[in-house]
Amino acid sequence: MEILKGVHFIETFAGCVLYTDGRLVLVDTGVDEGAKDILTYVKKIGHAARDIGSIVITHTHPDHVSGLAAIKAQAPNARVAAHRDDADYVARTKTYPGPPGAQRHKAVPVDVRLEDSQTYEGFLVIHTPGHTPGHIALLGKERKVLVAGDSLNHEKGLGPMPDAYNIDPRAHRQSIKKLADYEFEVVLFGHGGPIMKGGASQVKALAAKL
Repeated sequence: MEILKGVHFIETFAGCVLYTDGRLVLVDTGVDEGAKDILTYVKKIGHAARDIGSIVITHTHPDHVSGLAAIKAQAPNARVAAHRDDADYVARTKTYPGPPGAQRHKAVPVDVRLEDSQTYEGFLVIHTPGHTPGHIALLGKERKVLVAGDSLNHEKGLGPMPDAYNIDPRAHRQSIKKLADYEFEVVLFGHGGPIMKGGASQVKALAAKL
């Protein structure tokens, strides 16, 4: 669904985000190896998969990266980006040591290794380790939209991700406190529906309890 002009939230097992202003930017690729939900949605809004110019992976867990190979096959010119601390796991040049276990997705090279605080495709990259070593959130300052990935959970109210899936639970909570220092209205999650207003104040309130 288009939640703001040019900002689309694609509901798969783990939510994905598509920006359609200018070059198409896809954030995360879902759990389905064929990426059917994402590719169907792209077509429904009048684009072809080959229009995707950039694919940003928030982290290496299978419900966010499994569709990468299928999308890359149909969007061969798209550049794949991930934080440098997760890039080798996405590319499968190293074995992931944390939950939910070793990677099984098809390997895809990472073209851009992101760093904390850099600007990429118009977004501020915020390194939010703890769920995985190289987890990132993306902040679109102009629209005040935070793409949180799994740095936060919104399935049963706002909170951390379950620690069974966090490689470092303490770091995960520190990352939530880090996000509380930024200003935004809308929050888009990997798990749970969007917050459309007052997102920063809600994250600040959560961080104060951790």
